[in-house]
Amino acid sequence: MCRLGLSTMAEFTGGDDYQAEFDPKVYLERFKFGEDTFGENYLNFSLKHYCKTFTSGVVKGDTLIDIGSGPTIHQLLSACESFKEIIASDYTYRNHQELEKWLKNEPGAFDWTPVVKYVCELEGNRYRGWKKQIA
Repeated sequence: MCRLGLSTMAEFTGGDDYQAEFDPKVYLERFKFGEDTFGENYLNFSLKHYCKTFTSGVVKGDTLIDIGSGPTIHQLLSACESFKEIIASDYTYRNHQELEKWLKNEPGAFDWTPVVKYVCELEGNRYRGWKKQIA
């Protein structure tokens, strides 16, 4: 039997706290390309693996449900060609609002263009001003 050597249990953050305190704009600052941040390093790593997974043709289907999407789309970009429908879900209303702002190309929406371009390069597609969208 495996035992963890923790002497105290970490306190669980409840849904009300998460709803009230999580700031999607602050979180999204971690996903900017060109600033050599931890978020950029994470994106480089994860996007390569998402691309490899979804372009292999092994993972595909009619509907992909992403539970806990947060205010992000990077995890779904390579899946666009493998699924007819992608459903992004999240607990907080503000995360949903951020995704809606991006979908509607509203002022103040996070600019995913550098990430989309990078995914297009990974997939061998040239970026021509279009963006993949989550419906």
